[in-house]
Parts: sequence; C-alpha cells; structure tokens
Amino acid sequence: MNQYTVNTIVTSVSEDGKGHWHTLENSPFYAEGGGQPADRGWIDSHDVLDVQLKEGEVWHLLSAALPTGTPVVARINEQVRRDHSIQHTAQHLLTAILEDRHGIRTLSFGIGEEDSSIEIETAGMDWAQVEALEQEMQQLIFENYPIHVYEIAEEKVDRTRLRKATDRTGMIRIVEIEGLDYNACGGTHVETTGQLGTIHVTTLKKVRGNIRLTYVAGNRALKATQRAREALRTIHHTFSTTNESVAARVIEEHTIRLEREKEIKTLEERIAKAKVKAVLQEDNYVALHVGRTEAETLTTAIVERIAATGRIAVGANYGTQKLFVMHDGTHDIAVGTFLRVALQEMKIGRGGGNHKQAQARFTSVMELEQGMEEIVRRLQEGVLPC
Repeated sequence: MNQYTVNTIVTSVSEDGKGHWHTLENSPFYAEGGGQPADRGWIDSHDVLDVQLKEGEVWHLLSAALPTGTPVVARINEQVRRDHSIQHTAQHLLTAILEDRHGIRTLSFGIGEEDSSIEIETAGMDWAQVEALEQEMQQLIFENYPIHVYEIAEEKVDRTRLRKATDRTGMIRIVEIEGLDYNACGGTHVETTGQLGTIHVTTLKKVRGNIRLTYVAGNRALKATQRAREALRTIHHTFSTTNESVAARVIEEHTIRLEREKEIKTLEERIAKAKVKAVLQEDNYVALHVGRTEAETLTTAIVERIAATGRIAVGANYGTQKLFVMHDGTHDIAVGTFLRVALQEMKIGRGGGNHKQAQARFTSVMELEQGMEEIVRRLQEGVLPC
C-alpha cells in the first residue's frame, strides 16, 4: 500500500438524489474545498463520483450502496490528484508574486476541469504585464524552491507571515514555499516549484471592477501549447504563412471578408428591391415570397419591405425551413397568436411572435410548404383564431 491506497472499512451509508454516500474508517481522499475539487478514484471497483466534508466527516459518493462494515480498498486516482496539486500550488506561487512584487491581492480562486482562475484586486492588466508575470513565475520554477507541508499548534503559527489570516484553531496546517509563501491551507500541493513545469495565463477578463486571470499549469499548460500549435499549423497550411507572417495574413483575410460582406449586403439590397417590386405587381391582400436558395437574412429583408407597404407579408426560407409572417401594424390581426394557433391545429412546426411579426420553424421542406400554403389560405380567407 502507498499514500494513494488504503485498506479500510465502510462505517456508514446514506442516500440522496445523487446516489449513495459512504464514510470510511480511514480515507485517503481529499474532499472538495478551498477552491480545489474533490479527489477522484475508486472504492473497490466502484468509481468515487464526489467527495464532500460534512460535519467533520468525509463522505464518498458511489452509484451503489456498500453495507456498513464492508472491508474495502480505497484508491485515489493519482493522475487527478497530481493535476489538482499542480494547479493549486501554481495559485500559491501566482498569488505570492502578485502581492509581494506588484501589490495586487488575490480575492478568490477555483480549479476547473480545463483551467483554473483567480480574481485579483486590480482595475486593469494588459498582456505585456502578463508576459512579464509569466517570466517571473518561470524563473522561480527553474530555481526549484522546496515546498513544506506541516501541522503546528495555533500558538506557534507566525501570523505576521501568513498570506491570509485564519480563524482555524488547534493544529494548523501550513503550506510554505520556502522564502516565498506561508499559508494556512488544507489543499494538496507538489513538493517543489520545479514540479509545476510551467504556468501559462490563457485569458484576462474584467469582473466586478477587478481582473480574473485564467491559467493552466503542468500538463494542462503543455496540452494548451500543443492545441495552439496545432491550430497554428492549420493556419500555416491553409494560408501558406510562417510564424512571422501569420498575423498580417489573418488581418488581411479579415479585411477582405468585411469588404465582401459589404458587397453582399449591397447586392442583397438590390435583389430585395427587385423581388419586392415583382411581388407587389400582384394586387393581393396577402403577399407571398418564397426564398428557395437565398440566405435567411435576404428572405427576412424582403418580407420586411413587403410588410412596410401595408400588405400582410408571408415569407418562406427553404435553407432554414422557416416561415415569416409580418405586417406594419395597421392590421388588427395579431400574427403571433394567429401563427401559433394555426400550427397547433395543423400539428406541424413550432413558432409564435407578437402583434406585428412572427416566425415558425419546420422539420422538413415538405412541412414548410404545407404550412406556407395553409397560412396563406387562412390569411386570405380571414380564418382567424377567436
């Protein structure tokens, strides 16, 4: 047996909507807390789905119930434990550098499945500052500072060195990065800063007047770098670029796309005018436009233009299998209610809207055509819901 595996006994069982919770005579599992997720692993062959601390007892969630008194082997998933330990220790190092060297306090911390984050007490930070911060952290990782985890009596805690005051009593668990950080913390950590590998900040976001830094460390940082490299390789292959030219090429392609979108919009406006003119040549109370190959934006633009002339406009778009009904507000009919009731009676499509405009989506072109024909018929004949 090792620190990750324990022979123990089930001491109690309870059940709720999540499954079956068990306490053990002796548990190696870390329960969720302090921003760190719970360990994962196994009790015998059963997956441990969650671990929570309730009233001083560690409870383990399983999908099946094990009888009280059952001898079991409790085994932690070492890979998950190691990953959580790296992310948590990275937060200690990041917090220490930000506070001691830059005067920026950490307000909150959390480890997610893909990345981790801290909220820091500053109104602004840019990527130049982030890159300098990453260099500072990497130097401390290279220097491989020892990390000590130990328990001491509360009266022996050097409270002047504590990163954050604690209200814990009795024996206090201290996590100390030698010469850098002194913390009262119950989480799991690595043995030296060198075991962090690297710490990479992935996003900056303003929240509540502060900044949230999202970061990855260890294998998470390696995987993030590999994903970024794969994306860059794809761009290089697609646009025949190099690392030096890729940014300029992407900006160029973006500019070209914006110019094309403007041209398309201009052409769509011309097409819309022409199609509206053709539809309005028919002196019908209900004007129908069918867009078999055009984009949905063009269909809606045409329907809106027709409705603006005082007609009740109906438009069908085959690509999205949508139906649109609109008028300019001068008609008494509430098209949202009308369309919803009609669809319910036909037992096809789903939709609704307000007094002036409504839309529906169908599961096939056949349904769309059926709905279109019936909607137009009801509008022309004045078949309206009571």
